[in-house]
Amino acid sequence: MIEDISFKNYKKKSDIHGTSLYPAVMVAPVQKAILSNLISQGGIKTVFDPFHGSGTALYECGEIDINIHLIGCDINPLANLITKVKLQGIDKDFERDFDQLKKLLTQIKQGETYEFTNIKKWFKEDIIESLRILRTAIIQIQKDKSRLFFWYILCDIIRKYSNTRSSTYKLHIRTDDAINRIENSVIPDFLAAVTKSYPKFYNTFKNFTLFKCDIVDQMKQFEDNCFDITITSPPYGDNGTTVPYGQFSMLALLWIDNKDLELEGWELENYSIIDSKSIGGCQSSQNLSEYGLSLIQPYLDKICESKHKKVIRFFSDYFNVLEEICRVTNKYIVLTLGNRTVDRVKINLNHITKCFLENNNFYLVEVYERDIPNKRTPKKTSKVHNKPVESMNSEFVSIYRK
Repeated sequence: MIEDISFKNYKKKSDIHGTSLYPAVMVAPVQKAILSNLISQGGIKTVFDPFHGSGTALYECGEIDINIHLIGCDINPLANLITKVKLQGIDKDFERDFDQLKKLLTQIKQGETYEFTNIKKWFKEDIIESLRILRTAIIQIQKDKSRLFFWYILCDIIRKYSNTRSSTYKLHIRTDDAINRIENSVIPDFLAAVTKSYPKFYNTFKNFTLFKCDIVDQMKQFEDNCFDITITSPPYGDNGTTVPYGQFSMLALLWIDNKDLELEGWELENYSIIDSKSIGGCQSSQNLSEYGLSLIQPYLDKICESKHKKVIRFFSDYFNVLEEICRVTNKYIVLTLGNRTVDRVKINLNHITKCFLENNNFYLVEVYERDIPNKRTPKKTSKVHNKPVESMNSEFVSIYRK
């Protein structure tokens, strides 16, 4: 039993998780407290996160016990890059590569020509040239760990100096006046961010495996009971009140050298494709079992019929993943969930999940509710019948035992 998981005074900027922005990350001390409690009971050799995002849970687990095998999956190549950099860290001679990069930046007067669709929509001309110079220099760094770390730091610089609004994770263009006010300090800001962040990356882990993949397909490749703990926070599908991880990631992905990304070939086709292919996205199936349908039917009855499809899409994928999680997990499942709102109807995802897991031989050990104190997604977002709709303002962390 953990007495308090609020951690209201926790600031990401104080640790490695604040070195790169990523949407809706799990709160590090919460995950660490829960994992520490479970691991202290002994017998934990593997920890799995099927939606690892920025790698918060995996990193915190590695800090608890470096011998535990960390396994993670994510469909988003930016999430894969961020988590890989956190876990593998940098080498002790990193400063040599940093000095080389700084030297290259003084020598390169013009970056190699590089374009992508709508580049001039999302970046001013002078910003494009500065990013080209940085890209040209980073590509010349030979050591993989150092080069990937530089891409990692560049991601936030790209977002900061883009023409997209900072108030949302979606790609929404700023006003002309706001764009004109952007002053170009791309390279100095990048160097300052590297200088500030790199000392946090000397803590390295070797016992990890990451998959950049569709989790629904990948889970079927794992053997029964192969993971002692599964810990994750799933995405919530296409909706005005949920987080578009793919849209958030696209501008950074388009600047990073493809050779340093785990790509299957489709990820850069358009700005929304990662979200479309993610759990509950518009390319998801709509196959619900009779039992699964019975769990969500009370909510469907209250939601207008035109919105049934996206709810069914999400739960079709979600139940498939949960069923596989139950099959591959040997001891504990730890889920961080929020209750999603559709058509002004709050869907109790926590209760639905509890019923589903109990039906698959997992029982609830403990559940904690935690307010979400700082959100980029507004507390009131989108509108239904001209009335604002609440986004997720609290989350539940539930622990299940087989």
